Amino acid sequence: MRRFLRYGLAAVAAAALIGGPARAEPLRVAVTTAAENAPFFSAVEKGLFAKAGLDVKVDMMPSGVEISNALASGTVDVGLFGTYPFLTAVSRGVPVVLIGHTWNNALNNPQSEVISMIARPGAGVTKDDLTKLKGKKIGVTRGAGGEPYIAGILKQNGLSLDDVTLVNTAPSSMATALANKDADVIAAWEPWPSAALTNVKGSYKLLYGGCKSCYDAGTMVTTKDVIAKKSKDLAAFVDAYAQAQNWTRAHRDEAAEISTRWIPGMDKATLKLALENLPLDVRLSKNTLEGFKEHAIPLLLSQKRIPQAFDPAPAVDNEFVAAAEKKDPAAFADLKPIQPDKRL
Repeated sequence: MRRFLRYGLAAVAAAALIGGPARAEPLRVAVTTAAENAPFFSAVEKGLFAKAGLDVKVDMMPSGVEISNALASGTVDVGLFGTYPFLTAVSRGVPVVLIGHTWNNALNNPQSEVISMIARPGAGVTKDDLTKLKGKKIGVTRGAGGEPYIAGILKQNGLSLDDVTLVNTAPSSMATALANKDADVIAAWEPWPSAALTNVKGSYKLLYGGCKSCYDAGTMVTTKDVIAKKSKDLAAFVDAYAQAQNWTRAHRDEAAEISTRWIPGMDKATLKLALENLPLDVRLSKNTLEGFKEHAIPLLLSQKRIPQAFDPAPAVDNEFVAAAEKKDPAAFADLKPIQPDKRL
């Protein structure tokens, strides 16, 4: 709660200093303590949201599961989290809407570059033979991106979830689970794999991304109600976020330093490692919809996490990113153009 208030007040103060127009109603944003949120943390500290006239209130949550629930209850306006909790919420009839990406490469489908698998010393699994995952204990955060990622990797190697034991592990406890041998392998989003590598002596990376049947891009999610009531604020938020991503892509080391003040117990060296190759691209494309339809939804269905397949298109709104691209093309200038046949 202290961080929530401190950064909300800081945004108001920054708005006064910069001269941005103050808004009467705050924009409540929920994020996880994840490396891919470095642009968001940087936007807060550098006053980009305040300059856009936004009073952003920040709520830190453990995973996308909690953020999805907060959106459903109306306690937050925007959530930054992963593909799978978003699609699960859509399948349950929650009126959530995807308005942009956090981690993402708009040119790719499939994609799973945000997740890595790390093994403890003596785990008995090798990079060249992932069939040795059979019989192992795998630490994942149930309901979040690591679980379907593992399902996809196992399938690629002729295995299934029945061949392993999934250990429900909070993101911040991944390294501890390896060190205590509560898990032989972990699958998580950054910075937790990098934290395990730096904090558990002898641990080693089994795989970075590599899931051929996964589409896991970071989602910037709001609700239909918030769009109706705060569309101007959402437009300003997406534009400022695009600027922050542009800055982060060019200043990853400084963004790592900023992120240490937001992710408890995380040092700059670990976050530099985590941010090194992370794709940061707010743009939506047809790869988004095709990735959902071809990979993410079938995977969730096979795991019985959703009752039936559905068309994700009604829950995707490109108007805010499109407006940001038109208003502020410099924020997108360093990104490769989306193929014409893949543009929304």
